[in-house]
Amino acid sequence: MPYKDSLRRCGRVVKRAGRLLTGRDVIYRYDVRPKKLLLGTVYGGWTIAPEFLNSASIMYSFGVGNDISFDLAAINKFGMRVHGFDPSPQAVAWIANQRLPPQYTFHGYGLGTQDGDISFFAPGRNTGMYSVKPDHRGVTGTNIVLPVHTLATIVESLSTPTIDVLKMDVEGAEYDLLSSIIDCPVPIKQLLIEFHHRIGIASLRTTINCVEQLKSCGFKLFNVSSTSSEFSFLRV
Repeated sequence: MPYKDSLRRCGRVVKRAGRLLTGRDVIYRYDVRPKKLLLGTVYGGWTIAPEFLNSASIMYSFGVGNDISFDLAAINKFGMRVHGFDPSPQAVAWIANQRLPPQYTFHGYGLGTQDGDISFFAPGRNTGMYSVKPDHRGVTGTNIVLPVHTLATIVESLSTPTIDVLKMDVEGAEYDLLSSIIDCPVPIKQLLIEFHHRIGIASLRTTINCVEQLKSCGFKLFNVSSTSSEFSFLRV
């Protein structure tokens, strides 16, 4: 691991310890303990359960931004098919300049609670994050209309029988989209989801409740990142 990455990871551990001591974080109980593998950069990495993945696996990666290190690492490791989704103009432009492997397919729309165009709050100069939440850190009051589709529509349009990995980093929209994950018409075997309570979009209690709701629907928690933002669930 590069020295800079090691420092970043250590810094995250220290910060989490501080949040735990001040009541701004909790320790989550893992339901299962499979073999774990961290793929991608410090910024864009996620933890998966590798023993359930192979070249026939399919990943949906919602929220591409400008870091697809996790997606590419999964392709390199398993040879799986990855569908990336992001409606933001910056992501669409960035992806257009990348050399992508044949297993990677990009879709210039996002995940939504309805099919069609919806309003996003545009980011400021120093951040590239679009969000449907006005209280997302770094967004402006400027609205931009971008395309989204429901998970049910996407699954049908791509003829996906099973989602082996669903990664969701959607800048606060995850709270509204939770029911579509739970009610997905095809099985989701691994769910990787970033909750954004740490930047003021929701309370810690709201995230805890969402984690418990997922658990009650059969998603078994097996990893929480050092920032206590990225959660990995297994349902096989």
